[in-house]
Amino acid sequence: MKRLLACILFALAPLGAHANTDLAQQWGVEAKRLSEQTMTMVYALDRGQSTEVTERFALDVYRFGRTSADLARWIDQSDGPNDLGCIFRGMAKESEAQLTSLETDSDMLAQRDSLLRLAGMFADAEIISVAAQRRFPNTGRVAATLKDSCTAEPQRVSANRWF
Repeated sequence: MKRLLACILFALAPLGAHANTDLAQQWGVEAKRLSEQTMTMVYALDRGQSTEVTERFALDVYRFGRTSADLARWIDQSDGPNDLGCIFRGMAKESEAQLTSLETDSDMLAQRDSLLRLAGMFADAEIISVAAQRRFPNTGRVAATLKDSCTAEPQRVSANRWF
């Protein structure tokens, strides 16, 4: 509960950094750090040791999610690639979902699963941050096309299969 309150208080505080290429770079560096820290926690669970999700770790994951959402808005506002904005929004949602799971599940297997999902996401974020640091030329896309929805329509996906 304390972690949730800390996250809410942090959300109400104004963000000092503007979402830009520098923020994308910092986000990638933080993703690398979080990936290593998260895998250390997974390895501890694999050795049968209990691991504590500290308030600091929870706040770092929360900040990562908030920054992901900020980067998604930046991509949208700068007319960047739709898929990149979708990835950032997905990472923001996944951060929140896994953090909630870590705070509510006391089962070691459920914790391990959440930590593995976070570690994988953080590893992906390291790669995504490189793409986000590039300046995008004007893509000419219609601004309202896919900002609210990032998932492909199932009918289109199955209709476009090669096999």
